[in-house]
Amino acid sequence: MDEKKKGKLQILVIILMILLLVATFVLFFVGKYMVAFILFGIFMLILNFISSWKNLDNADYVYRKIHKGNQKW
Repeated sequence: MDEKKKGKLQILVIILMILLLVATFVLFFVGKYMVAFILFGIFMLILNFISSWKNLDNADYVYRKIHKGNQKW
């Protein structure tokens, strides 16, 4: 994926997460507890996916940096 598409995807995900969080609080204070709970669950799933994805990226980066320095060639 090129950088331009990746940047647009990141912006869309950030906007989606902000809207989900705002909608959750609004629905909670209006009294729609079940819908707010479901939206908050979706928010947490997206957050969990992003954090695990970034964790893998960081682990791969560290692995490559460590083993690149250990090459004898």
